[in-house]
Amino acid sequence: MRLVHAASLAALMMALTACTSLYPWVHEPQAETLVETAPVNRFESVELADAQTRVPAYADPALNPLRSATLTRFRSEKEFLDWLTLARAAAKARGVYGWHDAMPMMAMAEPAEAEAPGTESAAPVADGAMESVTVTGSAVGESETNPEITNNQKAGVDEGGIVKQIGNHLVVLQDGRLFVTDLMPGGKPGLKLADRANVYRSSNEDTWYDEMLVAGRTILVTGYSYAENASEFSVLTLGEDGKVTRDATFYISSDDYYSGSNYASRMIDGKLVIHTPIYTSGRGWWDTFDPPEIREWRREGPDGEREHLRGQPLFRAEDIWMPVQRVLEPVIHTVTVCDISGVTDASAPACKSTAIVGSEAHEFLVTKDAFWLWLSPSWSERAFEVDEAAEAVCTARKSHAPLREVAPSTLVKLPIDGTQPSVLGVRGMPQNQFSMDMDAGTFRAVVDWHSDNCDGPYGAPATLTYFDTPLTALSNTLSDDAGGRYVPLPSPGTTDYEARFTEAHLVYGAREGWGSWAPEEGEEPRDDGRAIVVPVENPTWPITLTVPHDVIRAERAGPYMALTGYRDARGLSVSLIDLRLQEPKVSGTFVMENRYESENRSHAFNSRIGADGQGLIGLPTVSRSEESERWWWWSASSDLSYLQSDADGTLSKAGDLIAARRDPNEESPTGYECEVSCVDWYGNARPIFTGGRVLALVNSELIEGELKNGTVQEVRRIDLTAKPD
Repeated sequence: MRLVHAASLAALMMALTACTSLYPWVHEPQAETLVETAPVNRFESVELADAQTRVPAYADPALNPLRSATLTRFRSEKEFLDWLTLARAAAKARGVYGWHDAMPMMAMAEPAEAEAPGTESAAPVADGAMESVTVTGSAVGESETNPEITNNQKAGVDEGGIVKQIGNHLVVLQDGRLFVTDLMPGGKPGLKLADRANVYRSSNEDTWYDEMLVAGRTILVTGYSYAENASEFSVLTLGEDGKVTRDATFYISSDDYYSGSNYASRMIDGKLVIHTPIYTSGRGWWDTFDPPEIREWRREGPDGEREHLRGQPLFRAEDIWMPVQRVLEPVIHTVTVCDISGVTDASAPACKSTAIVGSEAHEFLVTKDAFWLWLSPSWSERAFEVDEAAEAVCTARKSHAPLREVAPSTLVKLPIDGTQPSVLGVRGMPQNQFSMDMDAGTFRAVVDWHSDNCDGPYGAPATLTYFDTPLTALSNTLSDDAGGRYVPLPSPGTTDYEARFTEAHLVYGAREGWGSWAPEEGEEPRDDGRAIVVPVENPTWPITLTVPHDVIRAERAGPYMALTGYRDARGLSVSLIDLRLQEPKVSGTFVMENRYESENRSHAFNSRIGADGQGLIGLPTVSRSEESERWWWWSASSDLSYLQSDADGTLSKAGDLIAARRDPNEESPTGYECEVSCVDWYGNARPIFTGGRVLALVNSELIEGELKNGTVQEVRRIDLTAKPD
């Protein structure tokens, strides 16, 4: 329920004032009567037309009543639930039954009676109206030093990782524990274990601790708790002496956030930013609105038992933006920003959530001021009875499909400050976050480009298109027409590819297949790879380069784009593309004999290369090709291998820092035992360049090297599993 709109009330008061001025005598004003009016439920009596199966769901006018092309919120819980019931009925009419129908994400419960003290719920506003929201509290530790020591995608947006720096201390997250190393013991360069602290409170925890963020001296560890059916966030503080103290633990209801390539959490200006997709397919028969909750940690009993109490909702139904797309399997995409300063176990942080309904198929990019969602139709929303003649034309086509045959997607901007989203109708689908970029007022992407009139042969080379749009093109209304610019790009020549943006270029390269493993002995050498360099200011003039290997990784390295891959069983090949030149070229390729890349995450690669083109590249490798699969759960030890680049981009070997490879089944010489979170889902090796020093995290060891005579030579190392002094 809500009162008459304030604007209407103000108009009424002005009218009364004007009427009063007509009377020359004094009179007693009559008391106003405020009438509570129930918000109109737009879906209470809606009947959907029969589905038109000769068009895909994303184009079916029968679904028009379930979307709002102009951004508008649901008006009540009842309206949201009625809409959801209709959406599920529309899906079932097309034969769509998701697994979520049988396995709802969260148990149904009574709604909370009061708003959470640590959450803000947006006040009701007129449909489509702009809303300005400021997250309360101040950013924590802005004056402290947290250099970006990992390979983040966007400057100023720290990604959840396994190693961070706070002042002169390095903090490593492994096995649900924090290992703190003093980089300047006694004021001199060195390595000294300062502390080891459990993030978990009990060895009975069924939680994976995956990501760490820092802001000033505050540490935030993200994990997923299956016991709580929620993401767990632990807030800790690192003292000047390198000792860790616990501040708080809180939970946000969610499915498991894990991704093999992306990162679940970000830190922007000292505030936590997370994306929580809420799958609604199992909610069509519920009669109670059940949003995700934020709740404090609850103390355990003597045997580790924990009373599961309800928290407070992150948002109300009235806060959810309706879909601008036609969807059959709706997902509530939620972006939550939390100020973690001053939190305790008894007080969850102040958080603000923005929620919008969209398709299940999505990719996201996080920049300093916004969370960008690219929402594409899922398979069920694309399926339809294709006309045989149209399918024949599509199958015979050798060029890019016309715009009209490509499924419509939606680009959504969700501002970090919580103000109203904006949208743009687009086409195509990026393969991951690295296929998107936003810089200098322009959003860019490289997208897969397919006609919905035919599937194309299995294993066919990828058809790609360059997309860009000025940010001013986004608005509060979605047009079914495609916005932005679309430029056909050369195919990489393979189905799979790797792509990265710089401020001035897009580079993508041909990947042999989905896997990352090296060729076996005796296997035929792979074909030369293809790398395409696209100047973002003039994407109609791409440059196609030949590289002597396939491409399993593409990363920025100073003024270069670094590509890694394999040609044969000799070892990993690394090539540099010099982007400083008017016409970029491959400046050098080096084959790392008997060395094979062991991890696939972007954070596993790092470089320290100046504007002059000189510097170092580091990445984890192993000496056995059978360990080169780069699986996400790689938990064994890698070595750190280094290459040196000279001013013209020529590469040379710069040595290895070798891990002490121990049989994980043997007892540790330090007596160390893992209790919780004993699989390294994010890998465990990181090359680190900080303060002019060269460091290598290799499993449970931290090694320091020094570049002498063109080779990184070991200076010192410590075993993180040893007991601190």
